[in-house]
Amino acid sequence: MITADSRLPLGELLAAFDGLGAAGWQVRELASQTAEAHGSLPIRAYFNADDVDAVLVGGIHGREPAGAMALGRYVPRLVEHGRTRSLLVMPLLNPWGYVERERYGPSGQSVSDSDHILGRTAAAACSEAGAITAFVLNGIRIKPGSAVLDLHEDPVYEAPGYQFEGVGSYLYFIGAGAREHAVSRRVAACLRRSSLPLIEGGTTRFGEAIVDGAVVDSEDGSIDELFARRLGCTPVITVENLLQEAEMPALAERVRVYLDVLDAFFGDARP
Repeated sequence: MITADSRLPLGELLAAFDGLGAAGWQVRELASQTAEAHGSLPIRAYFNADDVDAVLVGGIHGREPAGAMALGRYVPRLVEHGRTRSLLVMPLLNPWGYVERERYGPSGQSVSDSDHILGRTAAAACSEAGAITAFVLNGIRIKPGSAVLDLHEDPVYEAPGYQFEGVGSYLYFIGAGAREHAVSRRVAACLRRSSLPLIEGGTTRFGEAIVDGAVVDSEDGSIDELFARRLGCTPVITVENLLQEAEMPALAERVRVYLDVLDAFFGDARP
């Protein structure tokens, strides 16, 4: 069942990232998806250097629009940060899912699954996963120690029988020393004082223990695990907002929180 929310039209969201190309960033089309009513939908990466030291990711799961929308709003600040930082931004890795409001891509598989790189499967889960992971490994150089921020959400309404009381957020940390890293501390502190505060303990719908607001060193076959285990990135931070319904909490509030998280990631958190 498609659940309505107040997300931007896809064309408007994609157009927001044109500001990166206008600022001289490189734009690479990694793959495309086809939506019956929308034609070919591009999966793009934006980067301002061939060797990057920070990575931002959004839009992997279509039912989770806040991350991609926040990155679209953050484009002017990305341009500013790009004057002193070497950045890779992959803001909408599943445009088909965004349009159709589906978690996975048209194949029913995660577009950023990395189990074939991590030695757990013989082949990529879908063509998008093959193209995205190939780019990350071979199309650009991500320096060891690069910080990664992946903006997700957790629509728990997808899981009948699972119930997590309250509203808030939690984190995943992967990478050597990731939990104690200064970037991780800033992001966690930002969320603790936000309107969607960190949930300090509990169990995710995937059976993972949340301790002090975070799940640490999970092995989920995601691109985040690839960043940490194959490329030596740290901290690799995934942010999750709990969604009891598509608009609870409201999308506008979730985007505001993620704008603050982006500031915290770059060390621009407001007092």
